Amino acid sequence: MAANALWAHILPKVAIFQDSTPPVNPPMTPQDKTGTSMRMLVHDTQTTLEKFSERLDVLMARVDDCRSQVINANKLLDHERDKVLTEMADISCRSQNELKSHMGTPAQAHALELIHSSQVSMENSVRALEKRIDALQT
Repeated sequence: MAANALWAHILPKVAIFQDSTPPVNPPMTPQDKTGTSMRMLVHDTQTTLEKFSERLDVLMARVDDCRSQVINANKLLDHERDKVLTEMADISCRSQNELKSHMGTPAQAHALELIHSSQVSMENSVRALEKRIDALQT
């Protein structure tokens, strides 16, 4: 019975008057129950979709904010890493220069150059001898 009262309230009241008969009460149930039900379902669906779309918009805005914050954090970390690496390279160069200035040139540097030049001349001599041996054998 409550459903009949609801339908009667939702649908417009239609008064049926006949010429010779007394006025008749409108029917308690709507004439087009299926159409009215469909309109109610469509309206409910539209309301639900609008709420969902608002929530989705808020969520997507938050996701975009988070993504931009992550990008900014990555940029800051890259900048700091480059800065630390540059500082470390500068410190190592300064310490190496300080060591060179206090120690001077190593005593073995000249002897090492002589050994290197003599090794090069020996290699050239060995190659020349190998060529002569190859020439004699053929």
